[in-house]
Amino acid sequence: MMMILSDIIFAGIAGLGFAYVARPPFRTLIISAVLAGLGHGFRTILVEIYHFEMLAFATFLAAFLVGLLALLCSKYLKTPSEIISFPALLPMIPGVYAYKTILFLIAFLNSHDENARLLYLKDFFEHFFTTLSVTAALGVGASSVLLLFVEQSFKLTRYSKLFKIK
Repeated sequence: MMMILSDIIFAGIAGLGFAYVARPPFRTLIISAVLAGLGHGFRTILVEIYHFEMLAFATFLAAFLVGLLALLCSKYLKTPSEIISFPALLPMIPGVYAYKTILFLIAFLNSHDENARLLYLKDFFEHFFTTLSVTAALGVGASSVLLLFVEQSFKLTRYSKLFKIK
């Protein structure tokens, strides 16, 4: 439980940093940090407690949750939901998998032992496809909220004075 709580806190701090760098309206910074912590914590709970085998599917669900919560918060903050959700998704980018992908590629290219080369190549593709699928899941999860609720998203960002949002 302590691991999940620290994961939420550190993801929130990272989300705050990513949001601050993008220079959004000040009122969205804290919400982006909270959503980053909630999204990363939700993914950690799915993987660690509910034993999701596929990290990409857990990431998709977490990105969908972040997108949905950002859409709800954007109504009250009067800002596009993308400004809130995208910095909140950045702490879930699989940096360790991407780093190990490059390491295994370099090890594969430098190795002269045939068995070691096969092992490095297997590890390279395993980490590469994990990186690719998790990154795609982030984009699809957050974008699917905008596609499912396109009318609400459009009303929040355009012609807000013409439409009453209930």
